[in-house]
Amino acid sequence: MGGPSNVVPEIDVTPATFAPQPPPMGFENPIPTYPNMTGYNPFEPQAPTGYNQPPAYDPYVKAVTYNALYPSPFPPAYPTGYPVYGYQYPPPQPQPQPQPPPQQQLEILQRVQNVECRVDRGERKTTKFLKGLSKFIKGNRNDD
Repeated sequence: MGGPSNVVPEIDVTPATFAPQPPPMGFENPIPTYPNMTGYNPFEPQAPTGYNQPPAYDPYVKAVTYNALYPSPFPPAYPTGYPVYGYQYPPPQPQPQPQPPPQQQLEILQRVQNVECRVDRGERKTTKFLKGLSKFIKGNRNDD
């Protein structure tokens, strides 16, 4: 007991062949190739003419007409606006802007006036400089 039931091992004596496997079913049908290019003429239109013309009807108008004649029995997927039923939300109220104290308001106004005065002075200086520059350039051109 405990030994193999067949003492002599079986050896497959058929010669090993390295021939390729037979092709699968339907393999004899060749792969379709591109058509012969000898009949191709690049100067003849290959696409049907009139492809860039507008269609005889507008598909959007057709869809709107169909939806008007045959409305959907289902509610819209995304309702718009507030619901008619349930709690009605009040319209949003504008928030009052916080006002600085009167003393701070006066200080802000004075600072704004100072800035405006500085800007006016700067504009006057710039204008005077540009006028002098243009006179200088014109004077040099006349000397040549």
